[in-house]
This record gives sequence, C-alpha cells and structure tokens, in this order.
Amino acid sequence: MDSDEASKRAARLAQCISGALNLAGLLASPRAARKLGVMPSREHAVEHLTDLLTVLGEGPDAGLSAGARPLDAASEVERLLALCRDWSPSPDIPAEILRAARDVLVAFAIPEPPGGWDDWEGAPPEAPPEPEDQDPRPPPTEAELAAIPDTATFAAALVWCGYLASPKMVAKIPPADLRRPALGHIDSLLDTFRPIRRNQPETRAWWLALLERLESFRALCEAWDGTTAPPMPLQEAARAVLMYLNHKSSSEEYEALDEEVSPFYLQPPGPRGG
Repeated sequence: MDSDEASKRAARLAQCISGALNLAGLLASPRAARKLGVMPSREHAVEHLTDLLTVLGEGPDAGLSAGARPLDAASEVERLLALCRDWSPSPDIPAEILRAARDVLVAFAIPEPPGGWDDWEGAPPEAPPEPEDQDPRPPPTEAELAAIPDTATFAAALVWCGYLASPKMVAKIPPADLRRPALGHIDSLLDTFRPIRRNQPETRAWWLALLERLESFRALCEAWDGTTAPPMPLQEAARAVLMYLNHKSSSEEYEALDEEVSPFYLQPPGPRGG
C-alpha cells in the first residue's frame, strides 16, 4: 500500500460521515434548503447515503453488519435513503424527509444548531482551495492503519463524549461506569485521526489542533479515577472536542442534552488491529 492510498484509507471514515451528515443537515433544515435554491440531485443524495451504509457495514466481526449493532444508525440512514430515492429534489422538502434527516443526525449524536433546524440557514460558504504544501510527517504506519476503528466504534466514542459533556447525563451515570470505557473511546478518536495527512497548511493545522485537544482530553481522563464525578475541566474538554468536530454546536446544547442512557456506550471498545 503506497502513502497516497494509505492516507485515503485513513481519511475515508471521516470523509464519508462528513459528506452524508452535511447532506442530512441540509435536508433537516427548510431554511437552508430555500437559501441554497438548487438542491443536490437525487443521484448525489443516494450516493452519499449508500456510501455511509457501506461503511456502517464494514468491520472485522460479523456483528458489525448494518443494523446489527446497538448503535442504530443504519436503520435511520436506510429510511432516509428510501425516501430520497422516491423524491424529486426541490427546496420544498417533504416533512417525512425532514424528520428522517433529523433522525439520522440524532443517531450520530449531532445536536441541533442554536434555534433548531427550522431556523438554521446552513453553513457559511467554503473558503477557496488552499495552496499545496507537502505534509512533513511520514506516511502512517501499518500499525496505525490497522488501528483505525470501524464506524460503529467511532460513533460510540462520540456518543460517550456527549454523555461526559452533559451535566444532566453525568448526573445519571455512576462515575465508575462513565470512567470504565473512557480511555478506549478517546483512543478510538485518536486512532481515527492520527493517520490522516493533509498537504494544505490550514487544513493540516486544523487536524493537528484536533489531535492536541484529544491528547489533552486523554491526559485529563487518565488523572480521573472514577471514584467521584468527573471534574469540570474534563467535562469541558469533552464538550470542546465535540464542538470542534461539529463546528456549529454550542455549549448550551450540551448543557441541555438529556436522553436515555445506553449501557452499550459505557463498555470499552473491543480490540482491533493485527
């Protein structure tokens, strides 16, 4: 495997989820759709959602097949995909597609933007492409590539971070239960992003800053033994990581997060690699 192929493999998970969730965000927001005017084609929507279903079904064990994990993202994506196949895209998004898109975002622990999806007008316009500048880091090693987690493990880590970022969820979960999978989940995030290489300075700086946040987050977690509630700096670190990844979220959304606790996200991720 050459270095270019390795980088593409390492980035595929993040790129696939990002593309599909950007689409879901557009389909979840009627104002963003009307502001855009020209909607993505049906083929575009179907391709992104199908790609997401494909990576949801990948993994080293049979239990990772779509819909077979406690993370019920596949069923939500399948419902949105089925609706998009029968829809002629227009800025007037049917109510059932709005609901399905929002359900997909909830399944991936993406909080509503300030004011809710009904008032969100979409992301700001993208900046022009950056000039090329070869990433000075060596290509990812085979061990780093083998350690990249599957989609369900990555998403479980995000959900666990949401638990830790929310005072209401922290109050529901015994500290020892919240601490048990902590390092495993943070390592899943680190293992996802460490192999990524970028030849654009600003983009590379964004990824490196994310890695620094995750390393600091891990250090705070190592210092917490789980005998008492997680200290506030640790909760704030979890919130900061999620906000950095989601861009449009605010701390108030995590203050308000209150949902049923799933024991699945309180178990350490299984071994991988090799």
